[in-house]
Amino acid sequence: MLFLTLHLNGWTHLFFHPGYYDQPLFFWATIAYVAASVVFMLTLYLRKPGLDSQVVIQTSVDIILIIMLMHASGGIRSGIGMLLIISISLSSIFLTRRVTLFLAAATSLALLGEHIYSHLVLPNYREAYIQTGILGVVIFAFAFITSIVARRMRASERLASDRSRELKSAVQMNEQIIRSMRTGILVVDPSGWIKMANNAARSLLGIASVDNNMTLEQAQPELHSRFVEWQNSTVPTQQKPIHQSHGLPDLQPGFSRIEPSAGMDSTTLVFLEDASRLNQRFQQVRLASLGRLTASIAHEIRNPLAAINHASQLLEEALQNSPDSKLTEIISTQVERLNSVIENVLQLSREQSGTSEPIRLLPWLEKFKDEYATSQGLDKQQIKLQVAPENMTVLFDSTQLHQVMWNLCGNAVNHARVPLDQVSITMRGGIDTESRQPFVDVIDNGPGIDAKTAANIFEPFFTTSNEGTGLGLFITKEVVESNRAKIRHVALPAGGTCFRIYFMQATEQGLRKVAGQ
Repeated sequence: MLFLTLHLNGWTHLFFHPGYYDQPLFFWATIAYVAASVVFMLTLYLRKPGLDSQVVIQTSVDIILIIMLMHASGGIRSGIGMLLIISISLSSIFLTRRVTLFLAAATSLALLGEHIYSHLVLPNYREAYIQTGILGVVIFAFAFITSIVARRMRASERLASDRSRELKSAVQMNEQIIRSMRTGILVVDPSGWIKMANNAARSLLGIASVDNNMTLEQAQPELHSRFVEWQNSTVPTQQKPIHQSHGLPDLQPGFSRIEPSAGMDSTTLVFLEDASRLNQRFQQVRLASLGRLTASIAHEIRNPLAAINHASQLLEEALQNSPDSKLTEIISTQVERLNSVIENVLQLSREQSGTSEPIRLLPWLEKFKDEYATSQGLDKQQIKLQVAPENMTVLFDSTQLHQVMWNLCGNAVNHARVPLDQVSITMRGGIDTESRQPFVDVIDNGPGIDAKTAANIFEPFFTTSNEGTGLGLFITKEVVESNRAKIRHVALPAGGTCFRIYFMQATEQGLRKVAGQ
C-alpha cells in the first residue's frame, strides 16, 4: 500500500533513478502485491491450506514480487531487495532449516538472475555483482541464524508448554487431594473472606457451598473469633474444640500462615478436624489395653462367677424360708452385675460397625414401642410417639438402632426416680430446620441432668449411680457414630432429660427400595 501510494502521487522519482524506473511494471507489481495480501488474509482466516503450506506460498510470492519491484525501480541499487532479508528471516521461524535454506538459495539465484537480465537488457546499466552477492550472503546468514534462534524458541516453547501442562496437572492433583482429604481445609484471606473450602470443611461446617462472598464469621462465628484471636496472638496456643449445634460435629481447629514472612497480611490455612473422632481415637487407644486384657481373662473370670452363681442357687434352695436367704440374693445380684461389667468392657474392644439401611422411622418406632412396653411391664400409653413427616426415612443399622433406643429408654426408666407406672417416655421425630437432618428425641419425665454432669455423660466409666458401670451411654455414642449419625443431650427448660439422635438422610435410591418392600 505504501508503494502504491508513492506511485499514484508521483513521488517515486524522489526515491528511484528515472532512467531505470519502469512505471507500468512497478504499478502492476504493486497491485498484484496488494491483491495477494488480501487473498492471504482470507486464507489465514479460513486456516486453509495448512500453516506450513501458507508460509511457503506467501514467502515465494514475496520473493517474486519484491524482485519485480526491485527490477522496476532500478535493480539492486534501489534498496528494495533489502526487504527480502525480513521476509526470509521471519519465514524461517515457522519452517524447518532445510526449507529455509532452500528459499534463501532460490532468492540468491533469483537476485543474480535479475541482475544478469538487467545488465543484458537495460542500456547503460551499471554492474553491481558485488552488491548482489553481498545481499545473497546476508540473506543466507540471516536465514541460518534465525532458523537456529527459531529452533531454540520452539524448544523453549515446548518446554514451557510441558512445564505448564505438568504444573496444571500438579495443581489439579493437589486440588483433588485437598478436596478428598478427611481433614477440613479452608483458605482465608487476612480480612476473613473464605477463598476456598474442601468437601470435608463444608461437611463439618454444615454448608452446601462456599463462594467468594462468604466470610468465616458467616460460616462459623466461633471459628472466626478463634481466627482473630490467633492472628493477634504472638504465642502459639492449643486450640480447644468448638461445640456446634444441630447435629454438627464439634470442631478441632488449627491455623497456619501460607506466607509466614508476611505476618498478619498472609493468607491463612484453617484446618478442621472432627473433635469427636479425635476423642474417639484417644478413647480407643486408652481402652485398647483394657479391652485386650479383659478379652484374655474373661474366660478365667466367668468360670469362677458361674461356680459362685451355681453355688448361690444351691444354697438358696437349702436356705429357703431362712433369714440367711437374703445373703444368697445379694450374691446372685452381685454376680449378675460383675457379668454385666465384663460384657460391657468386652464390647469396648469390639469395633462398632454396622450396615446402614433405609428405615421408615414411624412404623419402626411403633413396633419398637410395643416391644419395649411389653417387655418392661409398661402401659403403652406411657410411651408417646410423634413423627413428622410420617414418611421420614433415615439411614441406620436396624439392629444397632434397636440397641440404641433400648439403652436410652432403659436410662429413662432407671433414672426417672418415680414409680414405674408414672414413668413417661416421648419419642419424637422430625427434621431440623437449619441442618435439614432427620432426628429423633427420647424424652423422659425424670429430674433431668445438670450442665456439669451433662458435659461428662458420654465419657467411659462416668456414672452417677452406685450400681451403674458408666459404659451405657459411651457404648451408645460409639454405636451411633459408627452409623455416621450424632447423639446430643438437649437441655429442657421444663425439666426432664432429652437425648437427640441426628441421622443421615436416606437417598432417593434408598427411598425407592423401602417403597418396594
